[in-house]
Amino acid sequence: MKKLTFVLLLVACVSWANQSPWASEAGTRPLVMKWLGNAGWEIRTGSTVILIDPFLTRKQASASEEWKTNEEEVLRNIEKADFIFAGHSHADHIADIPFIARRFGSKIIGSRTTINIALTAGVDKSQLTSIGGGEKFDFKDFSVEVIESQHGVLNRGGRRRQPRSQEILEPWSGPIKGDAFVQGGSYLYYFTFGKLRILHQSTGNFIEERLKNIRPDVALLAENRNYHWPDALELLRPKTVVIHHYDQWRTPFSEGIPESNRRRAQRFERVITSFDSNIKVIIPELLKTVSLE
Repeated sequence: MKKLTFVLLLVACVSWANQSPWASEAGTRPLVMKWLGNAGWEIRTGSTVILIDPFLTRKQASASEEWKTNEEEVLRNIEKADFIFAGHSHADHIADIPFIARRFGSKIIGSRTTINIALTAGVDKSQLTSIGGGEKFDFKDFSVEVIESQHGVLNRGGRRRQPRSQEILEPWSGPIKGDAFVQGGSYLYYFTFGKLRILHQSTGNFIEERLKNIRPDVALLAENRNYHWPDALELLRPKTVVIHHYDQWRTPFSEGIPESNRRRAQRFERVITSFDSNIKVIIPELLKTVSLE
């Protein structure tokens, strides 16, 4: 009887592991995510560490001054990086990427603008992959699909329009100043870890026709009141939404998140749950892991 009870408990544990949304590759490799602030994430799967839009320096880039990464802050929070994915090329998404890539030998996947900034900063070209949307990559511990997107909607004079996107077409010699961090191309990343599918959005908008057949288990969505979210939610139908890009990214981590920013995230949460109360919504905390169980 004791032997039978042990076997049943073992079967139950294995079954739970396979059903856990953290599980990858049939539960053999747990997935761990940590919010780095803004649209930044660290994802660990097996021995692989993935960064998306890591920005730890937490300050505004001055257009006329050379950019300086806060290396101490980066190394306080980043211990390894095998891959770095860049959603678009504004400073609060990519300004720290060249330092991280040089330090850890990371592979960078990003727009032509992101790649040329990295080359200018001294990252070896063997580490760089330029994207334009539509690419699919298969790596040892995960796969990812690149989805063309757009940055956001400007409301001016009662009219809604897309801001013009600039691209940096080639690297240059000399320092990288704040005005180098133009938008460039904007992309979503659709990751697959075993049976778990995660969509990362670094901006506040979508190209809706690109969302067909995209069904994420988890959608990391950027808080933005200019977008009509039910349209995207209707197409994506995520099981879980993690709200990011709601913090005050210009201030140090030590200052935390202002209450007004938290209210923005909570308003977004209400939009999501009013659309579908079955969607689980998570509002993460700075530098904390997110539990999807």
